Amino acid sequence: MIERTTTMRSLQLRRSLMLPALFLLPLAAQAQYSGAKPVPDEFKLGFDAITEADAKSWLGYLAGPECQGRGTGQPGFGKAAEFVAARFKEFGLKPIGDNGTYFQKVPFFRFRIDPNLSAISAANGEGRMIANRNFTFTNGGEDVDLTAPVAFIRSKGNGTLASPDAIKGKIVIVFGDGPQIGRRLRSDLFRAEAAMTLTVTDKLGEPSWSIRRGKIEDFKPSARSSSGSITREAALKILKAQGVDEDFVKKEIAVDTAETTQGMSDLKVVAKTQKEEAPAMNVVGLLEGSDPTLKEEVVAVGGHLDHLGTDGTTTWYGADDDGSGSTAVICVAKAFAKNHIRPKRSVLFMTFCGEEMGLVGSAYYAANPIIPLEKTQCLMQMDMVGRDSFGAQNGDQKRIDKLEENSDTMRLVGSKRISLEYDDIIQDITQYIGFKFKYDSEDVYTRSDHYNFAKNGIPIAFQFCGFTPDYHQPTDTVDKINFTKIANSAKLCYLTLMRIGNMDTKLKRNGTDVIKGG
Repeated sequence: MIERTTTMRSLQLRRSLMLPALFLLPLAAQAQYSGAKPVPDEFKLGFDAITEADAKSWLGYLAGPECQGRGTGQPGFGKAAEFVAARFKEFGLKPIGDNGTYFQKVPFFRFRIDPNLSAISAANGEGRMIANRNFTFTNGGEDVDLTAPVAFIRSKGNGTLASPDAIKGKIVIVFGDGPQIGRRLRSDLFRAEAAMTLTVTDKLGEPSWSIRRGKIEDFKPSARSSSGSITREAALKILKAQGVDEDFVKKEIAVDTAETTQGMSDLKVVAKTQKEEAPAMNVVGLLEGSDPTLKEEVVAVGGHLDHLGTDGTTTWYGADDDGSGSTAVICVAKAFAKNHIRPKRSVLFMTFCGEEMGLVGSAYYAANPIIPLEKTQCLMQMDMVGRDSFGAQNGDQKRIDKLEENSDTMRLVGSKRISLEYDDIIQDITQYIGFKFKYDSEDVYTRSDHYNFAKNGIPIAFQFCGFTPDYHQPTDTVDKINFTKIANSAKLCYLTLMRIGNMDTKLKRNGTDVIKGG
């Protein structure tokens, strides 16, 4: 889920009469919550095909080390997309993407300093060190040819500079407590207009890519001061070459202190920018409906495949956000494939790229729909459906969730805005699941991919389990996932889309926003 907030309009509550029961011949099902009714024969094969074991296996890959946090444009995202496409193929979905594939390519490119054509040396060229494994930085995409004096900073805690002007225009190397420097020092460095800032770290990965939406030919560098990291070994070599006593680094200083010393000569930094197309695509597949006429329409399910990826030595795995939703989409695909009765309408499956960058993949699909939007009856979005929420919700200290109260809860977001009938159906179908629904998260209505469909008048429902302190942190990992919740989220989606897919009429546009003319 993208990290932003919005002020929502107040909702007028108006409900239609509850719809009649969906099924007539209930039988037992697995993994339902307490009090849930059995599922009937005609939908049991698909329902039971959704298993926690599958969810563990699939999410273990998507949110594991192989996919490296699935950052849009990063290699790990490409691996995740290939994995989802392979599952779609396994379950017999029709490839409806570009050139008969499961991929709808979304234009992205990426750039970084070329690790083999970028170097630091003395101004006369001595002591040259290649970027790869020695240093890295981001520079807005401009080539760099910089010769400037060097300054060294030793900081501890949240120190601040006594004389910021002393580092203006200089290449600054910061020895701190770790790879991150304090907020006040970072602010000082920015205001002092250092030419480049390199923070000392023990380990350094490959230079990281910056991702941009669009085509390479439209690329325009953004001029800004460069910042990055340098290994301790490389920094100490520069320190020694500049005639600075190593005691400057070793000596103990007070907490929340920053001390500065100057080198004796200039450093030269040369960097070339490497640019290429980035692997960014929506993964799309179709299960064709059984009715010769109604199969031209679709009911849709979505989740976003991307997360925050890898930056240097840190990986944001995104197990809940939104590995859980992408896994649930695959579970739903298996359910429809295994059930011996298909719905009249077709079922459209989508996992989106670029959600964390501003709902980019879904916006691209909405502007370039594979199935006409007017033939899309509804979308169920699953984004963060794998945790028992606890702590402040969306940063609101007046909304504090307790872990023990949320093992069987699920937020429904936006389900009343366009079609109250859609919400009624979900409410009816949860009798076979046992979810306790919450409607307290409309403040995230604009923050996941369903919003690009809702803006086009398509009834949406957004399943969302709520926030935990691991949101957008590297600690959002597979070991914390509630797989029963993922499985039941997928089962709710499967039964809901089966119901709507078999309706003779379209969903009523009788939602609260529609009533107000919103």
